[in-house]
Amino acid sequence: MPRARLAAALLATALALAACTTAGAAPPPAGPAPQDPATFLPLVITPNDQAPSPVRGTDGRLHVVYELQVLNAGPRAATVTSVESLADGPAGRVVGSVTGPQVTARSLLVGDYPLPPVPVTEIPGGGTALLILEDVYDTPEAVPATTAHRVRATFGPLPPGQAEFAQNFPASSEQVTRAPVRVDGRAPVVIGPPLTGPSWVAVNACCELSPHRGAMLPLDGRINGAERYAVDWSRFDLARRPIVDLAAGTQATYAGDPARNESYFTFDQPVLAVADATVVSVVGELPEAPPRQFLTLPVTDLGGNRVVLDLGNGVFAFYAHLKTGSPQVRVGDRVRRGQEIARTGNSGNTSESHLHFQLMDSPQPLTATNLPWVIDTLTYVGTVTPETVVADPPPGPRSGELPLIYSAVDFPPR
Repeated sequence: MPRARLAAALLATALALAACTTAGAAPPPAGPAPQDPATFLPLVITPNDQAPSPVRGTDGRLHVVYELQVLNAGPRAATVTSVESLADGPAGRVVGSVTGPQVTARSLLVGDYPLPPVPVTEIPGGGTALLILEDVYDTPEAVPATTAHRVRATFGPLPPGQAEFAQNFPASSEQVTRAPVRVDGRAPVVIGPPLTGPSWVAVNACCELSPHRGAMLPLDGRINGAERYAVDWSRFDLARRPIVDLAAGTQATYAGDPARNESYFTFDQPVLAVADATVVSVVGELPEAPPRQFLTLPVTDLGGNRVVLDLGNGVFAFYAHLKTGSPQVRVGDRVRRGQEIARTGNSGNTSESHLHFQLMDSPQPLTATNLPWVIDTLTYVGTVTPETVVADPPPGPRSGELPLIYSAVDFPPR
């Protein structure tokens, strides 16, 4: 078709389409254009990438533990005043809430690593904090598949030298998270006791901020909660009063000379395989640390003498701070549940003799994902306070529970 005729045909088609459009439909109604918000929402809140699994604690309730990363992208220092957990989305029921000092007690500033972890009241402009959270449920049916969060915060004064648009950062905010926490439905791993006998206390354990829950370190391209469900086991004289003397800085974990490892009730106790397993890692030659003194060690040796067992199905058990020369197994050995594999010691990064125990999804303790677990046979004694042992909930035999922080338990004798 000649170019002139082609142009005429296209023009005629365009006119016909315009006529059809005009004749067949009314123009869209006029209205205001969508407007951007008048102020910014400075907090960028995302869940840590390790999905939590419900685990039953020695209080008889289900604990869903996780972390939120809170980036303060504004120039004003932020104070998070409350966090509400919302079941199954922003419109869901409130299933957990922390406010004021409770928020502070569960806030950890990224890039600051004091020991023990120090809660923070403010997130500086450009800084990030981790909120160490948990939601607690009475029954499995009550646990939602996802949880959103409503976060309220106040902000300090605007620093000098900011651009004019920075005036749009508010003095307070309320916002609901975009990314939900997704609950992993896998059941915790069921294991046997790692120790034997009475009066063992879970000194650092789930679920409040402690040296374990605060072990949030940048490893392998993520902030890894490498000790989320880990327990430090220490044996106490639970009849002593007070159990912990805050003024003297002592506790009922030893008798005699506190400068000798042999004075501690935990030292040189049998450590047991928690399941039939294969030994995949053994370190036994590192020295004992003197009590209340920390050795200078490479990161890889913070656990001191240690054993890692492969329990199968991608589950590994990690035992740390073992007595020098005490491991009785070698790599490749098969062990049976209840078999003695080593003795408790005071090697590695430790202030006094205890057993660090955890489960994980690889044999590398620092970069592995920490896995939830429960013990199938124990007797709950109570919760240890500085003054006494509180028998609430009532003591007695338990099965399928994770000892919570400061829980005192008895394990079956060998």
